[in-house]
Amino acid sequence: MAENISTKLFALAYGAKSIAITTHIHSDGDGMVAAFALQEILRKKGLTSTIITDGEDLSRYSFLMDNAVHQPYQEGMSYELLLVLDCNGRDRLGQRAALLDAAQKVFVLDHHVPEHGVIEADLQVVDSHYVSAGAMLYRLFEQEIMSFEPSARKFIADAVYVTILNDTNNFSNANTNAQVFELCADLTRQGVQPHYLHQAFLQNQSAQEMLYIGHSLASISLHLDKRILFLHSDLALARELNYDPSSAMSVSRYVQGVANLDAIAYFQEIEKDIWKISLRSLKLNVQEIAAIHGGGGHRKASGLTLKGNLQDVQKIVLEDISRALKQL
Repeated sequence: MAENISTKLFALAYGAKSIAITTHIHSDGDGMVAAFALQEILRKKGLTSTIITDGEDLSRYSFLMDNAVHQPYQEGMSYELLLVLDCNGRDRLGQRAALLDAAQKVFVLDHHVPEHGVIEADLQVVDSHYVSAGAMLYRLFEQEIMSFEPSARKFIADAVYVTILNDTNNFSNANTNAQVFELCADLTRQGVQPHYLHQAFLQNQSAQEMLYIGHSLASISLHLDKRILFLHSDLALARELNYDPSSAMSVSRYVQGVANLDAIAYFQEIEKDIWKISLRSLKLNVQEIAAIHGGGGHRKASGLTLKGNLQDVQKIVLEDISRALKQL
């Protein structure tokens, strides 16, 4: 299958005059970093591309961005070939969904369960058995990657390893299995230094970010007989600390070790009365809850966006969680 997919993608790419790569809204260390890896693969095959963002802060990935070509989305942008990573639903692209309409050809690579509004693509690879979109990319294009010089192989391996760090929460999530460790062993053979990437990606927070996290943790509240944990970060906090909330990793990772919980919901205000919500649960299928509101993700970790004041948004999510618990 891998050889067939890579052959088909390169046929699309060589036939296109312009190529864009993009990922879901509120990009993360899988979708965005997989884009860096794919851009390098294309570059080594003699193909130029541009990563289209929402203008978010990418400084967290600076150790992987020496050669990255990226540009914030602008209305009217058009590329003949659009490559969509870590996302299979049109709604999950936000305003960049317009790129789908403008493109002549579309390629989708994702490891999430297909959701509503599935993107119509000329070539689509969706397989939820993979730990990350980066892992999919590596296995599907491994033959081409192995033909590159060592420095290019190492860069791609570094990027893929970071996608795994991101989506396994540093190998602590239930999606960490033998397949993941086997891939990581292959990546280290290409020169990956796990201790360096762990520090560069997971231990590079600024003092402002740690203050942001600390204040967010101080907002913890418990609901439904103390089985549901909520915490939040509002815009007032970000402004007080002069901190860009789009650059923060999910604060929910800091409370996933709290005992005797059925679910966690972290509410992050990214614009006035617009809340990015991260759901985590070992008991519920939070992907189904997120999908109700146009979000998505995985069974145990998903995200969505809601509009309204904090009290109303939390009430909606609490009702959804309560309903899901009653259906167990």
